[in-house]
Amino acid sequence: MKEYTAEDLLEARERRAEFINALLKRYQTPLLVMRVNYPGLKKTNDLTLAIIYDISALICKMLGARISYKSMQISAEGPIFLAVVKEEAIALKTTVVDLEERHTLGRCLDLDVYDSSGRSISRQELGYPRRKCYLCEDYAQHCVRARRHREHEVIEYIQERFRNYTEYGDNDNAKQTAEMERT
Repeated sequence: MKEYTAEDLLEARERRAEFINALLKRYQTPLLVMRVNYPGLKKTNDLTLAIIYDISALICKMLGARISYKSMQISAEGPIFLAVVKEEAIALKTTVVDLEERHTLGRCLDLDVYDSSGRSISRQELGYPRRKCYLCEDYAQHCVRARRHREHEVIEYIQERFRNYTEYGDNDNAKQTAEMERT
């Protein structure tokens, strides 16, 4: 996999923001953006690719014909799945927060929803608290900014979640979809 720098990461974020704005302008409907919460500069690897491919397939199955455009991109930010969705933004955010909360790999994902005007819908708007750190009870954002945990500890957590997902049959998309659609 390609080696990236911090500058590459910043440039990739800018390009993603431009692409998001272009999609919103073109389709004028909410947009879902999914990334893996993976530390460091080696964000594209077998693990992050497997997570994105599996969960994007699940999302496509869950949202079905409501998806009017989808794209998979790989950059310094790692693999990113984008989907333009014909759904009210709050309803879409509710669906993806449920996925984050209930799916085995949900904690490993960053699922952002933008309304048709480009405003990001937060978890707090739906009454959910900010996300907690993988490794402690503090808010994830605090730990990331303070570099409270070593990179390998976070990677080991993600690897363990993925191992549970694959070893214990949690990767059955039909089962996961049925569970997510029941509520």
